[in-house]
Amino acid sequence: MSDLLNTPQRNSLTNVLRAMEERLRQAEAWLNGVEETGLLYHRSLHLSSEQRELARQFIAMALKEINELWREFDLKSAEDDLGATIGAGMSLIWADLYDTYSKKLERFGEVDPRVARVLDPRLDRLIELAQLLASLARSNPSDEQLDHINPEVTD
Repeated sequence: MSDLLNTPQRNSLTNVLRAMEERLRQAEAWLNGVEETGLLYHRSLHLSSEQRELARQFIAMALKEINELWREFDLKSAEDDLGATIGAGMSLIWADLYDTYSKKLERFGEVDPRVARVLDPRLDRLIELAQLLASLARSNPSDEQLDHINPEVTD
């Protein structure tokens, strides 16, 4: 059946099924008790054991369908470079960090003048660290970038 689809059709089907499989496997991890806790967030799943079991069954059925389509259409798997994913995420967040400088916060109302002294230098540091992490994840930080960074973390 692999000859039933042209290349763009095969790519489209592969992309959609890959995205669904990723979401299913993430949901499966959450159903199995994987929770995430950070300083500013906590992710947890509030389902009964019966609901969890039913969800696992649905996931298994969906993965079986994906497996059959993968075989029938001879779809190819792809390897994602997580370094690129980390780099892209850090590039996006440093742009967002720029939008939280004290001057930019004025769009939400008057900003206390003391905020700039406390917030802006920390944002400078976070932006720099995000850029370094993005570069490192892509395996190409310059020595100059790495040399002037103090790796100490402050509380």
